[in-house]
Amino acid sequence: MRAASATALLLTFVLAACGGESTPASPTTDTPPPPPPPAAAEEAPPTGSLAAREAQTEPSNTINYDCEGTRITLAQEGEGDDARVQFVVDGVTLDLPRAETAQGERFADADGNAFWRHGTDEARLGLQGQHERNCARVY
Repeated sequence: MRAASATALLLTFVLAACGGESTPASPTTDTPPPPPPPAAAEEAPPTGSLAAREAQTEPSNTINYDCEGTRITLAQEGEGDDARVQFVVDGVTLDLPRAETAQGERFADADGNAFWRHGTDEARLGLQGQHERNCARVY
């Protein structure tokens, strides 16, 4: 019986030893994934109507015209007989005072430069020494 007791005791030690050992742990996958790369800086898409966006970028007293391929941005100051228009053409800033006219609004200087607006979308541009050009408002 001693042999049986010794075998049982040995078996208890073996089982205890096996149960006490832990199997090596597998690598954990609990580490968080790396953060995504930063998003490229993008401008927010424009919102609202085209007229509203343009109103934010240009003064309210400006009007754009295409005069047979020559683009001008006309700025008007004042009202009535004191009104003036200013615009840049060919690198020169013109400041034209209001002039007498039977129809529309005409602005001219003594050098022969003139801008004659008739209606809301049409005008004529006359520059010193050049032919008059028809102008159409650009929206």
